[in-house]
Amino acid sequence: MYSRQVESFIETANAGSFSKAARTLYIAPSSLIQQIDLLEQRLGVVLFERGHRGVTLTEAGESLYRDAVEIVRHSHEAVARARLIQKGEGSIRVATSLLMKCRMLPGIWSHMVEDTPEAHMEIISLEGAGFEPGNYLRGLGVSYDVMEGLFMSELYQEQCLFLELARVPLCLAVPRSLDGEMPDVVDAEMLHDLDLVMMKPGVSADYDAARSYLASLGANRITDIPFYTMELFADCEINKRAIVTTEIWKDIHPDLVCVPFAELHDMPYGLIFSGHPSAQALRLYQRAKEMIQEPLLDQF
Repeated sequence: MYSRQVESFIETANAGSFSKAARTLYIAPSSLIQQIDLLEQRLGVVLFERGHRGVTLTEAGESLYRDAVEIVRHSHEAVARARLIQKGEGSIRVATSLLMKCRMLPGIWSHMVEDTPEAHMEIISLEGAGFEPGNYLRGLGVSYDVMEGLFMSELYQEQCLFLELARVPLCLAVPRSLDGEMPDVVDAEMLHDLDLVMMKPGVSADYDAARSYLASLGANRITDIPFYTMELFADCEINKRAIVTTEIWKDIHPDLVCVPFAELHDMPYGLIFSGHPSAQALRLYQRAKEMIQEPLLDQF
């Protein structure tokens, strides 16, 4: 999908040496140097500063390197999507993690296999596949087909196909070890001396509305983080900090108690698909969409 010269250029930039890059590419250093020379001549751009201790990218080379890495990534993703489309009737790969559990999908799946007995599911561990919490969308349509979770309206906008299954209330998860009696709802007195942890602004419009609500109640000791992890929940329990979360995640950490807001603030929750779903994943999307109009989801 892309020229061998581009691959050689990227490998040389990563290695910082023609000899090291040549060993990785299983070619002679002289052949690699010739490829880079031809690439520079074809582009009319000097890509590397060459010295006795190796090579470094020029300013123009750095610019091309950033774009070339993206071109290669998009090329791999395009091939993976094409193979999935051709495969058609293959398995649906479902991504899961301790935070992105499948709570509603099993019920939906049980009805789908009644209509499509040949369908089968493959579970992909996000942790095992090496995806960081802030990077989950990158694997959609390439390493997995669907995941279940909260929809981050600003972060996910136009990057995926989302099917809302429910609106889930936001709440405050507070360590059981905090002194004093837990109130029935979050109030100004509770927030006065409480350290809060929240996702940074701009990720979700619904979540940002909850931030404004808490600020109106007097919350002013807020730590912003880019995304949630299991370690973060544990840290909040150990260091007696409260974390803004959702009631559907109340099982994440048993030593955190969910206290609801007096004013309703919720977020969309459902199935997150690639923007270019495989034929089988599209069937799942359509079956789940049909079920939204049926009483089948009430059991969840």
